[in-house]
Parts: sequence; C-alpha cells; structure tokens
Amino acid sequence: MDLLQIKYFQTVARMQHMTRAAGVLQIAQPALSAMIAKLEEDLGVPLFNRTGRNIVLNEYGKAFLKRANRILKEVEEGRQEISDLSGSEIGSVSFATTSLNKEFGNFIGNFARLYPKVNFHITQLGDDREKLHLLDKDEIDFAFINTVDEPSNISTMKLAEEDIYLAVPPSHSLASYRTVSFENLRDESFIGLRANYSQQEFCDELCKKNGFVPNIICECSEFTAVINLVEAGLGVSFLPCSEEEKKELPVVLLKIDGIDFKNILRLAWKEQRYFSKAARNFRGYVMQYFNTTV
Repeated sequence: MDLLQIKYFQTVARMQHMTRAAGVLQIAQPALSAMIAKLEEDLGVPLFNRTGRNIVLNEYGKAFLKRANRILKEVEEGRQEISDLSGSEIGSVSFATTSLNKEFGNFIGNFARLYPKVNFHITQLGDDREKLHLLDKDEIDFAFINTVDEPSNISTMKLAEEDIYLAVPPSHSLASYRTVSFENLRDESFIGLRANYSQQEFCDELCKKNGFVPNIICECSEFTAVINLVEAGLGVSFLPCSEEEKKELPVVLLKIDGIDFKNILRLAWKEQRYFSKAARNFRGYVMQYFNTTV
C-alpha cells in the first residue's frame, strides 16, 4: 500500500464512479480499477459494493476513507509546514464567502499585491451552515459569515457591522421617504437572495414577525445582481450596507422602522487545524484591514 493508492481510493470514494474518477485523475480506467483491486487485496476486504457499473462505499470502505482522509491531510500539512520552515512565500488560501462585490475584490486584490505568489481557492456560498460545515471538514481555511451560532470548535472574529436598509429604485414612490414601516411593504414586489441564504432567511423572518410573507418575484445568488435588478425597477429589496458603500450605490436606501439589528460580518476558522504561512498572513491581513484585534 502506498500514498498514491490511498489518494486514488479517496477520489473514487468521493465520486463513486470509476470512469469519472479516472478522468479526474487523468489515468486510464483499467489502470485505476487494477489499483483499487490491489488495495482491496492488501486490506483483505472489498471497499465498494459493485452493481454493474455502479460502485458504492460499503462499511469497510467508509471506515477506511476516514483514515485515508486523515493520512492525506497530515501529509499535505507536513508538506506545507516544510515549505513554511524553508521560508517560501508560495502557498494558498481557501475561504468561503457570500459576496464577491467590488469592495471584496479590492480587499483581495490588495492582499494579492502584497503576496503575489499566494493562490486563492474561493467558494461562494450563501448558507453560513454550509460554510461552517466546510470548515469542520477541513476543506477551507476560513469563512466569512454572519451567523452567531457557530460550533464550539470554530473561532470567530468580528470584522464589521452594517445596517439593513430597504433598497428601492430612484423612481419608486417611496424613494422620497427617509424611513418606511413594514406596513408600507406588504404589497411590494421583492428581489431576494436564494431561499437557503442565511441573510435571506433573516429577512423572511423579519417580515413574518410583522405579519406578512414577502412577494419575492426574483431570487439571486449575489447582492450585486440584487442591486442591478432593483435599479432596473423590478422590485425592492432588503440590503445590508456600510456607510461607505451607501455613497456609490445606484439605488435609494431607506431606514426601516422596527429593525434594531446590525448585520455583523465575521471571519471564522477551525482552531484544531494547521495553518500555512500564507493562511496566517491572510488572517493577519484581514485583522489589519478591518482594524480589529482578536
């Protein structure tokens, strides 16, 4: 048994399809099948249940996969640690975030100019629970979240807070108002985020508490798209926004009576995890950029 066999087994276990796994690994399918068969021979048990072309991990395979993931994770962290000890500035940072707006792009761009040899692996997700799940599975280094219900093994750092406004197009009948009440919003058409987005769930709950279900006529996966559609006059939307961002938006932002809440952006990470030099530099940069301390 060697590391290559374990790596190949991990890929097959993840995809549960020999031909697709062979394509990902860029080897011939018969060669991959032979390697998995040799691994099973070494272990003395089958790792998959096979029905025609379909393969599914069995109880032996599931048990071995846990160990395989741990072995490959330790090897990767060992490789990264050696690279750090050698003083190399080459590395990668992985994180999950909801928004990839202009401000976020500038934020990442500044870091990239400071550390030009660092690569990014960015996952865009709206559900904070999914982000925390990726952290717990060691699939990402960091997550930018808004929830306060993080698990005990996850640490967070407050970065910024934003008020929640009602965004309306400049031509809207409410655009001349300074504030609106939820009573004004019952008959409005809303542009929202997808249903499983944590911020959308919060806004839906606000409406529910005030006695109505918002009429969402369009769902988006990014606040930038929401703003563009509001500007075009398709509807209104709840929008978290900082004072700095308000100056550049092409929509009118109104305060909402009855909302005593700040949308708080946090950086989250798993404590029991080895962080590469690149990841440590990134966390330090985030702290400095947002003028925070742990």
